[in-house]
Amino acid sequence: MKLFSAFTKTAPNKVFLSVILGGLSGVCYSLLIPIVLQAVNQSHGFLKTDSSLHTFLGYEISHYKVATLFLFTCIFILISRTCSQLILARISLDLTSKIRRDFYDKIAKAPISSLENIGYAKLIATISGDVGRIVGGASILPDILINSVTLFGMLGFLLYLNADVFWFVIMAILFGVITYQIPMYFGNKYFYKARMKYDSLHTAIQGLVFGAKELKLNKNKKDKFFKDILLESERGVISAEKNGISITRAAANYGDLLSFFVIGVVIFVFVNYHSVSNGELLGVIMALLYITTPVSIIINSIPSIIMAKVALNKVKTVFDELSIEEFSTEIFDVNWNSIKFKGVEYSYGGGTSGRAFSLGPVDLEIKRGQVTFIVGGNGSGKSTLSKVISLHYQATGGKIYFEDELITADNTNAYRQTVSAIFSDYHLFDRLLDIRQENVNELIEDYLKQLALKEKVTITDGEFSTLSLSDGQRRRMALLVSFLEDKDLYLFDEWAADQDPSFKHFFYHQVLPDLKAKGKAVVVISHDDRFFDVADEIVIMEDGKRVEEYGGFMGISKAS
Repeated sequence: MKLFSAFTKTAPNKVFLSVILGGLSGVCYSLLIPIVLQAVNQSHGFLKTDSSLHTFLGYEISHYKVATLFLFTCIFILISRTCSQLILARISLDLTSKIRRDFYDKIAKAPISSLENIGYAKLIATISGDVGRIVGGASILPDILINSVTLFGMLGFLLYLNADVFWFVIMAILFGVITYQIPMYFGNKYFYKARMKYDSLHTAIQGLVFGAKELKLNKNKKDKFFKDILLESERGVISAEKNGISITRAAANYGDLLSFFVIGVVIFVFVNYHSVSNGELLGVIMALLYITTPVSIIINSIPSIIMAKVALNKVKTVFDELSIEEFSTEIFDVNWNSIKFKGVEYSYGGGTSGRAFSLGPVDLEIKRGQVTFIVGGNGSGKSTLSKVISLHYQATGGKIYFEDELITADNTNAYRQTVSAIFSDYHLFDRLLDIRQENVNELIEDYLKQLALKEKVTITDGEFSTLSLSDGQRRRMALLVSFLEDKDLYLFDEWAADQDPSFKHFFYHQVLPDLKAKGKAVVVISHDDRFFDVADEIVIMEDGKRVEEYGGFMGISKAS
């Protein structure tokens, strides 16, 4: 993915207009010196001048024709350069937004397993960091364009003044470009290295924020985390960026001084071997001094362009790593009374997670108006099975039937809409995004009261007044949202783990029976063996398979 080609694909007509305006601006910019020389040294002029004085607004102006040309040239440069920069700047913002929107869409369409394999820290780092670098590189493209045209225009003027000087400057530029590429190559390597380490830094920062409670309870853990993970990642990023910036800045300064070396050679050496008149020498020196600015801008822009290209390539890499669910997006009404799992299997594909766990084969039936508990030790496959049940994971073996309808790519999304799930790593949005109940305001008030949240949260126009809640309160808010969505299947992954005894009792002896009475299918992952009597069926998992009895769960009266 090329940076400029990404621009041309976004708005080809506007880019073309910007290039034309920038080119005209650069050409006119390069004409300012010949216009000035026209008035200063008429012996090398290309316009007929009139040295008589003219008065304008009370001021005496000599060479008024040249002065008028100079004025209108400056005005045209101002307008064309500004328009070119604004057009390309706006395109850069549109391109940035498009990249982000494409990223949002790709993430939304990616299977959960793909997002988990890549890692949420890497995705967020790419969106928040790389896109910003692309903007930084894109924003300087107008200046590079304008100054490149200016540079070529001034070289053309040098050719007009003295061909020998022109070829000498061309050779000097070629020498400078070749020698400049050597340090820039190593600088590019360091920038790329810094970007690769940035993902690790972002993961460490997440650990610092989300693991704050654990770190405060163990000083040795905190010190080791800071020393070996957080600060080590920070040092890696900063060291690579420092080296990259040091090399590229030194190379940029070398490029700047090269222009003055050329001027010095022309003044003190070149004139001794080639015929250069005083008038030509004045024009050559002015042109060379004029060239230093566009050369400096172009050279100093290269590090930002390099970082933008690295970021753009990183975005493309993550894009390629994100797979897309090959499911139909059509949503249609479905009805079912039971879900049958026949020999269902699921295997993790490895990836960055390194997991090699496999689930199944599992036979299971979930019925509406029934409460099913899934129990087992850590790593037994409970959570994996729950994500297969909710259709977040696509089974790699076996068959799933909703009623008598086989789940395929054509109907997965439709049946997925009938599921409401609160996983252990659920995310609570700051507003209600889907309300299916009538008399919603009355329901909200009633649920807030039942869940003891009325004094903590108010909901106005679907937006929560706060999310600054305890873990238990956040889970109860998630339960409220789930109630309002009114789905056919409710799945709870250790929902009661952070609740006090009264709300545990409320969940098991009021929420679950109420959902059952409404004809909902309910699946609960739980370790609360005191409440196993609530279940109509208990599914015991061990090593990814369903078993008849297992350790502490032996003797359950409602064993599967």
